[in-house]
Amino acid sequence: MLRGPVILVGRSYGGFVITNAGYNNPNEGLVYVAAVAPREGQTENAAKNSPLPKEFEGKPLLIFDKGGFAYVNPAIYHDFFVQDVDQAQAKVLAAVQKPANVSGISNEKSGPSAWKQLPTWYQVSKNDHVIPPAVEHMFAKEMNATTISLPSSHASLVSHPTEIAQLILNATKEITK
Repeated sequence: MLRGPVILVGRSYGGFVITNAGYNNPNEGLVYVAAVAPREGQTENAAKNSPLPKEFEGKPLLIFDKGGFAYVNPAIYHDFFVQDVDQAQAKVLAAVQKPANVSGISNEKSGPSAWKQLPTWYQVSKNDHVIPPAVEHMFAKEMNATTISLPSSHASLVSHPTEIAQLILNATKEITK
């Protein structure tokens, strides 16, 4: 059993998860890392409202396996997802990515938003192609989150690990005061 305050950290779709999991848990804080932060009743797609950047239009973003699970297309993985890491590292990341069952994710509606109750932090990725930076700024503002912006792709955990770790540590220090 955990004792003491808990910080929930979510990146990308993980923001949808912590928005719902954190509701009615007053000893927690939320850290969003280039993440979706829906209002109650919103779906993930409606929350992020993100058309593909023009350079990726017409290219298959997702590749589906025989089981119906989706992977980010390895041919565009670097330029779309992790453009601020070197090509060799991007190839490894593309090869080891975990498949997602995306059939229900995009249409699932959010429950009550935990960020209305809890202290919140948000990291904006200024060069994100997955969730537009303007949308990330909108989430952070709506949540009244303590916010940092990094010149990063969607994979800021990979390209800026020190800054992300510091954001989480700062959040932890704040809720344990």
